[in-house]
Amino acid sequence: MSRKLSITIVICVASLVCIGLVMIYSASSYVAKLQLHDSLYYVKKQLGGVIVGIFLFVGAMFFDINLLKKCRVWILIISYILLALVFIPGLGVESYGAVRWINLGFTTMQPSEISKFGLIIYIASYMVDKDMTKWRHILVVIAFSLGMCLLIMLEPNMSITMCVILSVFVLLVSSGLKFSQMATIAVPALIGVIALIILEPYRFDRLLAFIDPWASPKDEGYQLIQSYYAIGNGGLFGVGLFNSRQKYLFLPFAESDFIFSIICEELGLIGAITIIGIFAVLIVSGIVIALRAKDAFGCYLAIGIVAIIAVQTLVNIAVVSGSMPPTGLPLPFISAGGSAVAIFMGATGLLVNIDKNSQSKLLRHSI
Repeated sequence: MSRKLSITIVICVASLVCIGLVMIYSASSYVAKLQLHDSLYYVKKQLGGVIVGIFLFVGAMFFDINLLKKCRVWILIISYILLALVFIPGLGVESYGAVRWINLGFTTMQPSEISKFGLIIYIASYMVDKDMTKWRHILVVIAFSLGMCLLIMLEPNMSITMCVILSVFVLLVSSGLKFSQMATIAVPALIGVIALIILEPYRFDRLLAFIDPWASPKDEGYQLIQSYYAIGNGGLFGVGLFNSRQKYLFLPFAESDFIFSIICEELGLIGAITIIGIFAVLIVSGIVIALRAKDAFGCYLAIGIVAIIAVQTLVNIAVVSGSMPPTGLPLPFISAGGSAVAIFMGATGLLVNIDKNSQSKLLRHSI
């Protein structure tokens, strides 16, 4: 049973990554050729991330995860430092008014993709030796989480901030919080999110566009309307692979945040459900691995990794389908983003590692 889980994780990740490479080419080839004179530009960048991800995946499979527990403080410190580096002039890369990337010379890296997993590692390790029903321990987790969220918000990047908040909340709930404690945490968090939306004009405009995108069809509502057209045009079986119309400069960020819209257009409802099904199998397998983990750290770490994958997947699909206000959150393993796909592959390698260790425990017990 346990070995099958590891194989399932590998198959799901490989399938999503391969689908991502194909769909990135389909969604970006025209724009890349027109603007960058290389139709394979985004595919090449993604392939570079995938190659790095393969090494991270294999390395994470055989890595001693107890070292993560021992080095949790340093991992958290490095996570904070990486987020701070984007604000150094000449090092941070600005795009569309946000500074979210670090210039490495030969490529760029988005540190928030690494840091959110660094925070999860710290929290998972911290919760092992603490009674998480006590408020002083809960507040420590909240404090470190808010510190990271503040740095991410300064970029600004509300979408990753929301992913971090929801993932940490899932971890806290898994530690055995009482309902009253969950409510005490959730209500202020919800009020804070509403305040952030209202106080920032562009976020409030996005909210209005979500409510009625046709009220501003050429401004804030434009992207969502184009996403509707793509999804609606796909129908049951899609218009065929590589035959999307919306990718011809109609749908912005078709290769990244809105790649699921292109998937729906080209592969239809059948293709979309298939991909959602692969994510569902991956997430359920991760949950089972967490439940079968040999120790509390492995359990919490698996839950945190699965939470990030699940939250990003659900939010991305909800956004492109108009089920929640637009926010720039990529679809794991599929959206264009070399650093993102590499880190997600490394994280799922840790899931296989946790599963492998649980197999060792089962074998010892059977003997």
